[in-house]
Amino acid sequence: MRGWQLSPAAKRLDVVVVAARYDPRGKLTVAQGFERRGQVWSDLILLDRDTLIRSLRSRRRVAVAVPTPVPGDFEMVARIRLEGKNGAETLTSNSAHADQDHLPAPLF
Repeated sequence: MRGWQLSPAAKRLDVVVVAARYDPRGKLTVAQGFERRGQVWSDLILLDRDTLIRSLRSRRRVAVAVPTPVPGDFEMVARIRLEGKNGAETLTSNSAHADQDHLPAPLF
């Protein structure tokens, strides 16, 4: 919209996760989020764990963020990283090595 500026962090992201769901073992099953498609963002979509891992492997910038009142703008909470330990991959945003996926996103 005219007169509103997007945050610089939102301009550099490719995939934004806004909510997550985990199985009883702590593994991400599905996440709600948005995906950048050129200059615009998609509608709210469901992303499974494999899709997020493929995005990270292809060097896309993935983060947990909160939508702001400005359409297409997000306030970034944390970057998502893919970490491997003992042959198992985990999705995490902090430096602590865990056996479970952990994203600082609300549960749905």
